[in-house]
Order: sequence, then C-alpha cells, then structure tokens
Amino acid sequence: MYLTTITFWVWVAACAFALVQSFLLGLHAWEHRRFARRRLSDPRPVDQSWRIALLSPCKGMDLELERNLEHLLLQDYSNYEVIFIVESKDDPAYPIIQRLAERSRVPVRIAISGVAEHTGQKVHNLLVATEHLESDIELIAFVDSDTCPSPEWLGRMVARLYRPVPGAVTGYRWYVPARATIGNCLLYSINTSIAALLGAGSQHIVWGGSWAMRRSEFESIGIRDAWKNTLSDDLVATRTLHAANLQIEYEPVCMTASPMDYSFSGMLQFLRRQHLIGRIYAPRLWYQSLATMLIASTAVFGAVGLVCVGQILGRPNLSISAVTFLAAWYGLQISRGLTRRDLARVYVPGEVWSQAMSRAAWFDVFGAPLSLIVNTLVMCGACWGSRILWRGITYDLDQQGRILKVTRDTKSNPVLSTSATETTQVEESRTDRQLRFDPPQSVLESQERLDRITILDDND
Repeated sequence: MYLTTITFWVWVAACAFALVQSFLLGLHAWEHRRFARRRLSDPRPVDQSWRIALLSPCKGMDLELERNLEHLLLQDYSNYEVIFIVESKDDPAYPIIQRLAERSRVPVRIAISGVAEHTGQKVHNLLVATEHLESDIELIAFVDSDTCPSPEWLGRMVARLYRPVPGAVTGYRWYVPARATIGNCLLYSINTSIAALLGAGSQHIVWGGSWAMRRSEFESIGIRDAWKNTLSDDLVATRTLHAANLQIEYEPVCMTASPMDYSFSGMLQFLRRQHLIGRIYAPRLWYQSLATMLIASTAVFGAVGLVCVGQILGRPNLSISAVTFLAAWYGLQISRGLTRRDLARVYVPGEVWSQAMSRAAWFDVFGAPLSLIVNTLVMCGACWGSRILWRGITYDLDQQGRILKVTRDTKSNPVLSTSATETTQVEESRTDRQLRFDPPQSVLESQERLDRITILDDND
C-alpha cells in the first residue's frame, strides 16, 4: 500500500512537470512564430563588401540534389564564391556539380578531398576546403547538400554577422516530406518540435547544414584543430564557440526547406544516429533532454495505465484523474502543434507545400503521443553504443567523440580541384518521389556567356 501511494504521487509530480513543460513549450513556439514573422518581414540592407566562401560538402544523391545546389548559386549577394566538396570524382554528385559549375554566374570551385581515415568524411571535407580558402575571404558559410536555402539566405547571414556580438549565426532545417508515410510524418513532427525551440537570444547550437561565422574568429578559436579526429562538425563547433565565450544567434530567414523521404526503418536509423552523436558530443544537453522525455512519457503512459486500472478495480476516481490529465496535456499538445503548423506556413514556400506536407503538418498537430513514445524509445536505445553508420561509412568512436576506426572500401589521395575543366557524361539518377524546388530564376547562363566565365583549374 505504501509503495502504491509513493508510485501514485510520483506520477502526480510527473504530470505536473509534463503540464508545465507543455505550457512553456507552447509559449516558446508562439514566441518563435512572432519572432520569425517579424524577421522575415523586416528587409535589411546588406553591405556586400565582405567576400564570402560558401562551403557545401556533398556525398551521394540527396533528394532534389541538383535543385538544392542551384539555389546556392542564386543568392542575393554578389560577392561570394561556392566551394563544393566531394570525396572523389566517382561520387554521383560530382557530374551534377560539374554541370552547374560550367554555367554558374558566381565563381565555383570543386574540392576533391579524398578519403578520410581518422575523421568523419564530412568533417574531413570541411578541413580540406577551409585549408584552401583564398586570402580575401572574410566570412565562411556552411550549407548541407540536402537543404534548399532561399535567395535571401546568405545575405541575412551576413547582415547578422556585421553586428559585433555574435560569434556565429545559424539556421536550421524544416523537413518537407515527399510522401505522407508514418516514418516521414514521425520524423517531421520530431524535427519540427526541435526547430520550434529556436528563437531570439544567443544560447543556441550551431546546425551544420546552415551556419556562418567570420573567418578571423573561425581561425583564432581553433575550430579546425577541434574538428580533427571527430565526427560531428556542428556540435564540435558549438563546443568551441561556447568555450571561447562567443554567442550563437538564430536567424529565421536561414531556416532551410529540406526535402526528405524515409522508410520507417530508415527513419529509426537516422534518429538513433542523431541521438548517438548528441549523447557523445553534447552529453549534458542530451541527458537533460532524455530526462524530460522520460518524465513526460511516464506521466502520459502512466495515465493510460491508471485509466485501465481504475476500470478494472472499479475505482472511477483514478480514471477521472488520469483522463483529466490526458485531456489537459493533449489539449496543450494540439495548441502547440497548431502553432507549429503556422510556423510551417512561414518557413515553407507556397510552391513547395504539397498534400504530403499538409498531412505531415496535421500529424504533428494530433500525433504527439506517438511522436513522444517513438522519440523516447529511440533516445533510450541511444544510451548505449558508439558505432555510427553514416552514408555508407562506419565509425567507431570513444566516449570523448574521437574516431577510433573508420570502415570503408575505397581510398584516394586528397587533392584540391576547381570548377569544371572536363566533361563527364554521367546520367543523373531520378526518382518518382521528387519534390518541386524550382529556383525563382534560371541559374544557368546562356551559351553565349559561357566563354566569359572564369575557370579555376588545378594549375592556378
């Protein structure tokens, strides 16, 4: 009896925590929506005197890859160059990059990084590219190949970095599912709940798919040295920035639409990998998140159990208490989900909004219990293990995040290549699930202007 009483009051405490947490997260999502709307409707003049290197590591065929990369060449900023980084010329992304580089209006270089042996391949790509920056580069911007930034993306990064306070400016991703499958809807909902945690202020985490900082500070605080022998570019950069007491600010204009299409098993693998990386490289924040998820799950699913127990034992008071909590908690989740649905309309262009996107957004409104249990179970599963499979490469890490072993099939020597000097006839693979991310104007120059494009070859 005594144990039962203690268990009941533990559940009551968990319920109180879950309700307060849901209410505060709902307020934060509302504030995020207000902040995002204000920033997106606030046109800011951008001084385009700073020279920028825009780095985009690529590996394999991301969904809508060519259109994503086209948008990097369409930025409303005139003083920048794009550096695409691939492991080798055998990468399926290479001929697509080459084709775009041949007709780009902005300078493009292609860095052939070679095979990483003691570092994550993406981190290795960034190490090679940042080692070969031109001397006039003042800002460095980073973007993933599976995101589709708006034309204002780069300019808004620069506008925030002109201020003396932030050490780095970051965006994030807003998933755009190709199909309304259960895997896509769950990942959309979990990712959206994370995106809504951003907002005004400076205590943020760098997201590696959309961020920028001054070159002088990038070099002075030693991010390149911190990256060596690690797998995570963004969490290591975050740790280094925080250690140097530099702030990280979030810019809503730099939220990037990210097309995605996962099977249920693929979604679970992706989610577990993200949680493993978080546990290893940001353990304090990750365990805090796990604790809050476990408390919320205890409250919600404990209430479901109490409803059943109350019915079986004929104790309606238990059932009424549990149902009251569930109704209050679920109501707060629906309210928060509706706010996030409004945020989706803010961040995702109308021409990209599809039936699948609409269904995923409605799932996010009403599917909170399922998202909670799936995310909690995956987080619990990520409490153990240090082996991570990422884009076909297996990494074994120690508990400090240093890579102990890289398992792969091929190796090559690092070399810095530049924009297209040869033509490779490789058929671009297509999929019947592709979304529409058409750029607002053609990225390609007319054939008559191709002879006026500067080609940077290996001998320059």
